[in-house]
Amino acid sequence: MKCLLKGAGKALLVIAVLLFFVGGKAISVFTKTDRVTAEMLGIALAFVFGILGVVANNAAGYVDDDGAQ
Repeated sequence: MKCLLKGAGKALLVIAVLLFFVGGKAISVFTKTDRVTAEMLGIALAFVFGILGVVANNAAGYVDDDGAQ
C-alpha cells in the first residue's frame, strides 16, 4: 500500500506540473472557452492535483507495510 500511495503521489504531481504549463492552452482549444478563463482553470486544477499529490506522499509515510492484512 505504501508503494501504491507513493506512486500515486508522484503521478499526481506530474499531472499538476503538466496542467500548470500546458493546461490553459489545452482547455482553451478543446472546450472553445476564453483563454484567460482556461488559464485560471488550468492553474486551479494544477493546484488541486498538486495538493492531492502531496497528501498521498505524506500518507505513505503513515502506512505500515508489515504484511498483516
